[in-house]
Amino acid sequence: MSIILARELLMTPALTILAKGIALGLGAAAPIGPVNVEIARRTLRGGFRAGFALGCGAVTVDVCYVILSTAGSASLIKNSYFYWSLLVAGVLMLAYLGVMSWISAIKVFTSDQSSENSAPAAPSLRGGYITGLLMTLLNPITLLFWFAAVPSVLAGRSQQPASDLPMICAGVFVGTISWVIGFAGALAIVGRWRRGLWMFLADAFGGTTLLAFAAYAVWRAVHPPSSH
Repeated sequence: MSIILARELLMTPALTILAKGIALGLGAAAPIGPVNVEIARRTLRGGFRAGFALGCGAVTVDVCYVILSTAGSASLIKNSYFYWSLLVAGVLMLAYLGVMSWISAIKVFTSDQSSENSAPAAPSLRGGYITGLLMTLLNPITLLFWFAAVPSVLAGRSQQPASDLPMICAGVFVGTISWVIGFAGALAIVGRWRRGLWMFLADAFGGTTLLAFAAYAVWRAVHPPSSH
């Protein structure tokens, strides 16, 4: 009887919407992208709190985007002025972070990591949160994900999208924040051993990846996918 009751409870519409929100949150947070690259860099440099702060900034934007998307603001992405302004700002930010990552990698490589005085200062938590906000807000791919994935996943499955919105947002929050905690936590543990080497690798790989994302965004803007 208890198994049947639990099964019926798990199949309630509210929990189904919650599960879809969690899946969307993980789908947005888990793939390797600029935010995860920066979370890795900041966690290895400043510990769990530094990476978590940046992740919280990204989660904030994700939840805001899902609210706008579910509320029927998908037409925003069709505005060419808005899209191109977002694209230019996003590319500039990724390029800036990529260059700064390589500068940091060079400093780590040329410094004496055995010296206590050479240890870099921990990134600002407030600065990390703001960076997470801007990186996610200015990422056209994130915008496309939320304004394309959410309506398509929920289409035809909800007769009352307004009443389902709290559960969707709760699911997205649970999915994204769980990834941030797990990812930053794992890196904080790994970073306890050979910290200087991990910092150099994270900065070098992160800088290259961020610059690659910036270049890819420009390339896709100049060569949009064919409609055929």
